[in-house]
This record gives sequence, C-alpha cells and structure tokens, in this order.
Amino acid sequence: MKMDRISFLPNSILCNILSYLPTEEAVSTSILSSRWRQVCKELQVFDIDDTPFRSGLEWEARFVSYVNAILTQRNADYPIQKFRLTCNKVSKSLLLTWLNAVIGPHLQELYLNIDLPIKLPEAILTCPSLKSLILKRDSFLDSYPKFSNVYLPSLKNLELDIVYMDPSKLLSGCPVLENFKLILQVHDNSCVALIPTMQQMPRTLKSLIIEDNTFFNGVSHRLILIDTPSLEYLHIKVMTLLNSKLEFSFSNFINIVEAHLDLLHDCIYHVGWVPHLLHALRETKLLALKGYSTLCLFSAPAFEFPEFHRLLNLELDVPCFSINFLLNFLHSSHVLEALVINDISKEKYFHLVEYDGPAPPTMVPNCVTSHLKSFEFRGYEDSVDKREFIAYLLQRGLALEIVTIHLNYVFNQETKYDIVRELSAIPRGSTTCQLNFIDQNAVEHG
Repeated sequence: MKMDRISFLPNSILCNILSYLPTEEAVSTSILSSRWRQVCKELQVFDIDDTPFRSGLEWEARFVSYVNAILTQRNADYPIQKFRLTCNKVSKSLLLTWLNAVIGPHLQELYLNIDLPIKLPEAILTCPSLKSLILKRDSFLDSYPKFSNVYLPSLKNLELDIVYMDPSKLLSGCPVLENFKLILQVHDNSCVALIPTMQQMPRTLKSLIIEDNTFFNGVSHRLILIDTPSLEYLHIKVMTLLNSKLEFSFSNFINIVEAHLDLLHDCIYHVGWVPHLLHALRETKLLALKGYSTLCLFSAPAFEFPEFHRLLNLELDVPCFSINFLLNFLHSSHVLEALVINDISKEKYFHLVEYDGPAPPTMVPNCVTSHLKSFEFRGYEDSVDKREFIAYLLQRGLALEIVTIHLNYVFNQETKYDIVRELSAIPRGSTTCQLNFIDQNAVEHG
C-alpha cells in the first residue's frame, strides 16, 4: 500500500506548509478529512483576497460570509501571526470587526489593501510584536488628533502607499524601524495641508524608498531630511510637477550599497539637491540615475563629480548625450566594472540642455583600462558622438569582456546592417571582448 506521508506530519508543519498558499486554497483542504479541518482551524497565517469572488450575483455577501467563517471558527489557542487583506467592497463597521479579531499580542505582520478610508484601530499602533505594517490605498492616519500613544517597539518594516497621511506622526513611534517605503499620491488641494512642510526620516533606517506622485493646483514647498548613517539602500522617484517643490537634505551615507534616482522631466527645474545627493552617495557600489536625473548635473553651477572609490555598477538614462559628461563620470568611478547607458533622447519632452562642466582629463580613466568588464548601450541611435564614445571604450577598454548594443527600432534593416558593420570594424583593446547587437524591434515584438 502507498503510504500517505503528509498525513503523518504534525499539525504545526502542515500549518506552515499551508501558510504559503492563499487562504482560499489553504482552507479548501478541510474537505479532505476531519484531521484537515482541525489543521485549518489552527492556521496562524492568512492571505485573504476578494478577487476570486468578484463574479456572479451577490459576490460581496459571499466574500463576507467566507471571511466571517474563517475568523469565527478558528481555534483561539493559535493566535494570528500574519494577516493580509485585500478587498474593495465592505462596510467600515465590518472591516473594523475583522481587524479587532486579528489584532493581538502575537501579531507580527499586517498588510491592508482596502479601497475604503477608515480610522485604524488604536490597538494596531501599540501592537508590541508587530514587525511589518503595510498600508495601501485609503487609510486615514490623520484621523488621530495627537498620535501620542503610538509605540511599535518591534516594527522593522513599514510601507505607506496611501493618500491622506502625515508619516511623521507614525514614524515617531517606531524606534527600531529599518525598512521604510513611502508613496505620496495627493492630487487634491484639500489634502495639501495633511502633508507637513518638513519630514525627517528615522536614523535607524537601512532601506528607504520614497515615491512622490503629488499633483495639485497651487504651490507646495516640502523638505525631507534624510540623516540615516546606517542606510544601505535608497530609491527616490519624483513625479511631482512644477507647482509642487520637493527638496531633500542629506547626510553622508557611509554604508550605502545601492542607490536609485528617477525624476520626471518637469522635475529638473527645481531639484538643485541632486548634486548634493550624488556627493552623499559616493560610497555606493551600485548607482542608477533614471529619467532626467542626469540633466540636473548638466547645468549645476560649479559641479564636480565626487570620487566613487567603491562604485562597481553604473546605469545612466541619457536625455542629452555628452561625451565630456560621461568621461568625467568615468574618471571619478575608479573601479567601475559595469556601465549601462540608456539613450532616451527620442523622448522629446524636455528642452535641450548643454553640459556646462569642464573638459575631461586627456588621460584614459583608470576604470576603463583596468576594471570595466561590461558595457551596454540601450536605445542606440547612430550619431557621430555616440559612435565616437563606443569606439573610445572598445579601443581603450583593456579589461572589456562584453559590449552589447541595442539598436533603436526606427532603423530599417539596411541601416542596421551598416551600423553593425561599421561598429564591428572598430579595433578592440581587449582580445577577449565580445561585441553583441540586439534588435530592439525584434525584442519588443518577439
């Protein structure tokens, strides 16, 4: 006889296995036997989503009955440790009833993705064991007058993807916070007052993601202070338009490992803090300047590149191609191993900006002769200066192992053939360098 090995496992292991499944699938195992019904009552991890219920008549009622049954029939001796809830249509009173049933001294992770503005139960803000709190869409943090009793002594991960909020009120009660993701999405003048003019990030942070999508009529000036000496990962994405001015103040990130900056085209007119950020990031190993970030350096008065002594990977979106700018960057990146350039000049959403920086030194950058192993050029549009830069790296890159050129989809086949032939004929300083060409049009329609 074939042995049912799974049934011999203890309930604790079976519950752990089921915790990796959506709750709807996990509880469906209760039809197998009375043993499995007992296992389902001992579940301590729940991932509840109304998406599978969104069909047929009265699906909202079926979803409510489903959640009520799960929360009322479970064994209270096994407290909930992780709870995820994603739903669109449910009453405030019912939602609060569910949350009150979930919150307890053993709750470690709470994820709420609800399309309903509610005042969160105060017990959430004083949960001693909570390690991760993720709030998406509409949660009214500003419904609390003072937030004086907020204290989350174990919280290490916080994600706020919501509209009506002042994050500083919550951050003040998180003494050991390490990971913070903040997405601002205010599109209404009536909500502007909810955003403080100055926000300070906790010094304990190791990872920080800030995405600003605010847009409204009128002018808003805001300052975000980032004095986080333990920070290892930073990602700033600013989509704010001209009438909302966002500024940052930085300390030196001595432990930074990876940094990303992504700016919308209209942002380049009021982001004078970008040069200061670059200097604060001089210890990073990976740097990605996306969107129109590089243009902020083109016209920065008296800007000098910091010395990147640990930078290994550099990725640049280039709206305006400048060999001098790129060579100055390479001269400051002493041990760079991988360079990616993404030509976005075809996106004609900006005024042409000339690079005002100095001419680069005549000597070849140290990273080019000794360290650069990989170079990738995306969105290549053939021009004299771009071809000259590729030839510069091919001829002087003594450590190059692979060069990849992504040909722009606007070229016809004959033009692509000519480009491949001419670039392939360039002498290479590295005998092991492979030159590859990728047809972007074939990739996009493949």
